[in-house]
Amino acid sequence: MNEADAPTFAAATPFTSRRGDESPGGRAVSRRRLLRSAAGLAAFWGVVGAESARARATPPTDVSADVDPSSLLNKLVRRVTMGFTQAEQSLANSMGYQAYLEYHLNYTAIDDSALNAQLAALTTLTMTPSQLYLLTAGQVISELTEAVIRRGVFSNRQLFERVVEFWTDHFNIQITNEDDQYLKTVDDRDVVRANALGAFPALLSASAHSPAMLFYLNNNISVAGNPNENYARELMELHTLGVNGGYTQNDVHEVARCFTGWQYYLRGTGSLQGTFRFNAAQHDNASKVVLGNTIPANGGIQDGVTVLNILSNHPSTATFIATKLCRRFIGEDASAATISAVAATYTSTGGDIKAMLRTALQPNVLADATPRYKRPFHLFVSAMRALPTAITSVTALRTQLAGTGHQPYYWIAPDGYPDTLTYWSGLILPRWGFGASLLTNSSGTAGGISGLTVDVPGFLSGLTTAQQIVDRIDQAMFGGEMPASDKARIRTYLLPDPPSTIRQRDAIGLAIGSPGFQWY
Repeated sequence: MNEADAPTFAAATPFTSRRGDESPGGRAVSRRRLLRSAAGLAAFWGVVGAESARARATPPTDVSADVDPSSLLNKLVRRVTMGFTQAEQSLANSMGYQAYLEYHLNYTAIDDSALNAQLAALTTLTMTPSQLYLLTAGQVISELTEAVIRRGVFSNRQLFERVVEFWTDHFNIQITNEDDQYLKTVDDRDVVRANALGAFPALLSASAHSPAMLFYLNNNISVAGNPNENYARELMELHTLGVNGGYTQNDVHEVARCFTGWQYYLRGTGSLQGTFRFNAAQHDNASKVVLGNTIPANGGIQDGVTVLNILSNHPSTATFIATKLCRRFIGEDASAATISAVAATYTSTGGDIKAMLRTALQPNVLADATPRYKRPFHLFVSAMRALPTAITSVTALRTQLAGTGHQPYYWIAPDGYPDTLTYWSGLILPRWGFGASLLTNSSGTAGGISGLTVDVPGFLSGLTTAQQIVDRIDQAMFGGEMPASDKARIRTYLLPDPPSTIRQRDAIGLAIGSPGFQWY
């Protein structure tokens, strides 16, 4: 992020340092207060008000007709990954804009064997529902949560992981909800990850057949004569057309009738338990009318398939999906022209997700994209990606994520975790606290979050001055684009030369909590 792109913050409280005094009481803002309290960090960075943060989300200028893609490579890296790294920067520089984007879109060709070796110990990820049901729900949930964290930090298939996160929100399923404690693992593997960069109609169909979704939205109890409308309503409002997409309450009722009998084999029913079933005996076989389309009587399971086809090919679905995709990858203020272009790509390609991303991420569009505010999971993962981080356990990290309100798969409502500046901008203290906890604990040693270790000596090897250290932080975490004011404050904190080991760790923690690192 260039300094000019950084958000506007309130004026900072002046910070002074005393040479050679490491004691908490020997500094204008003590080290303990600085790293462990909102007041200390506010004094260091200046008050980060919600209104001043929101003010940065201004409409983009007209799309640039002539832009040098090579000038946008750091920005592209930030948009298509879960966090900037120097390795990704080097890859983008060597390939160029379009080739780097295509590299990430062609994700199956990217070697992820190192990550797969880490995931091998998480045996539940490949189990059938029958196998999962034999285990405790806690183990199944823990392993899926650990997998999403490790994938975010260590996967080489970064755009794929970002798109998986997008569809996980779009087709949200709360993981603590009874059978979904087990079935969400299968949904993640066979629905979201299997179709994340494929075609939207196939993804929609897979979700409609997903036992996890059928249970979550009560369709497993939807029968002829007593249709449950929960899935039908969310199918149109959240998955396809959007709330203003042109459907009526009667359409909700008719769609619910079409999906009667779409169920799954319940727990305790043998080897098929937890898998999809169509119960013809409980399906409403009378004729229906959906969005003006007559669905003849006696269609059986085809009634639901027909509805999915109608919705997939509806112009409101093209616009709704394009809008959400542009807001995630371009910004909440994505232009109407960009959204229309992506919607047109949806229509012309039959919902090809890769093609839509190509349209959304054209250089002239990205050039005018304003900075996006990192959600807590994104912030945490981006910090761990930029630093030499080792993970032996994610238990304590999950607690930290829960404290921010962004633990994966825990959102209760079917609309998925919000992706707006307004929602997340007020949760400042947990964001600040993560950087401090990651680098220090009460004794001042590395690895303040149990199970996570940052190799600070290796990261700063051979560096002996405040300037060298802050330059290293700038290059590794900001791609050389750290806002000058943030950089100056961290350099001041590191003085006098040579900075102590404690101050070196603190400086990295402060960089994670810095204003510039909150955005991408």
